[in-house]
Amino acid sequence: MNDAFRFKTHGRKQGHLTQVQRAQLEETLSRYHLEPRSERETFLRQWGRAATSGMLWVEIGFGNGDYLAHIAERHPQDAMVGVEVFLEGIASLTRKLDLAGRHNVRVVRGHAHPILRDMLPDNAIDRVIVNFPDPWPKKRHHKRRLIQPEFLDLLAMKIRPGGRLTLATDWQEYAAWMETILGAHPAFVGGPSPPPEEWIVTRFQQKGHQAGRPALHLAYERRLD
Repeated sequence: MNDAFRFKTHGRKQGHLTQVQRAQLEETLSRYHLEPRSERETFLRQWGRAATSGMLWVEIGFGNGDYLAHIAERHPQDAMVGVEVFLEGIASLTRKLDLAGRHNVRVVRGHAHPILRDMLPDNAIDRVIVNFPDPWPKKRHHKRRLIQPEFLDLLAMKIRPGGRLTLATDWQEYAAWMETILGAHPAFVGGPSPPPEEWIVTRFQQKGHQAGRPALHLAYERRLD
């Protein structure tokens, strides 16, 4: 087995890959995988601005990869990095990229906080996308939510001044949570927003809408000061 395929797995992150999916993922990882332990100073030489003359986008939790594959096609001059913990999603995205012949996307498997902290240089990211993060609806689980003041502190270090953070959720209470926390953070300005220009309705969003949960969007800019 390819060394790049030997991810550490914990609990349900292992997923349920078929033999075909596993073989496909093992074959494509050599083209799309970025090593999470890459040092900050080498990252842009591996990818990011050194890879293209455009912007650097990071999607955190890209699911099955529909949206990331779409924006990669719409912005071929830009570099895209997808962060995801689930093997099924990584397999789905790399298959889409292979079929479309897209070469401007790289995938890192793991949790967003250590990857952003240890791998990405400061003031390097132009766009961060967080679509439909786990809402952890029970109050005792709110501490597990991705959007927390400490995480925003980290994003403020990594997003360049003037860069953008866009978020989407189909849980109204989580949208209010995110708006409150972002509104109190000194590095970001913004609020409720129309969908981004390149937005597409994914199967995940369709399921939420059918369950009576329309998508809510937020958009913020990293302050220049």
